[in-house]
Amino acid sequence: MEEGWFKLHRQLFKKAIWLNSTPEQKVILITLLGIANHSGREWEWKGKQFRAEPGMLVTSLESICEKSGKGISIQNVRSALTKFEKYEFLTQEVTKTGRLITIVNWGSYQGSKDEGNKQPNKELTNDQQSTNKEVTNSQQTGNKEVTTNKNDKNINNENNDRELEKTTYEFSFPTPIHEAIFNQFGKITYQMWFEDSVIEENEQLLTLKVKEPVKRTAIENGGYLKVISILTGKNAIVETIEEGDNDTC
Repeated sequence: MEEGWFKLHRQLFKKAIWLNSTPEQKVILITLLGIANHSGREWEWKGKQFRAEPGMLVTSLESICEKSGKGISIQNVRSALTKFEKYEFLTQEVTKTGRLITIVNWGSYQGSKDEGNKQPNKELTNDQQSTNKEVTNSQQTGNKEVTTNKNDKNINNENNDRELEKTTYEFSFPTPIHEAIFNQFGKITYQMWFEDSVIEENEQLLTLKVKEPVKRTAIENGGYLKVISILTGKNAIVETIEEGDNDTC
């Protein structure tokens, strides 16, 4: 698995696959996005050299279970993969040497627009049509200038939204660290992953405790801990608040 960041688009939380999944299945879904191959890579598959494209991974139920973290069982993983196939989120091919999983619409989840065009994705096509209409309405000059202006506009809008969140969100933060997290990542991210977290710290360690495994996985795989470590000057980790034992791998 490659190190670094991966995308978790807000639009995911409006999709049927997310709304109709259990907390355990949501953890597994995010884990699959995090461990899938993000660039072309060569592996051995079925005893031959195999070119793995972005969105593919060769893995096993046990490996997915382990990477999903505490609270996730082998049966959770098996059920989730079956469900995700029905939602056409992924395909899988099982052999004696491993399990080849392909995220079907990888371009719409992680790739650029060009990569997304390579996938048969109706939803991505609709997004592209909407983008084309916006460009047509605002375009007065060449394509290169439109692309630059649109990117600059998006960056400015994101910055403006972040500043608006800081000024309009009235909340009594449990700790100064909660407030620092809010200021760093913005209102949506704070409410989704950090708002109900419990923070414990000593001279060298800061521990974020959350109630749901999906939040733990998102914080671990989303690169937030590294930023929090820089903000606080302490090693940051995340744990799930224990609410009872589960059948885990």
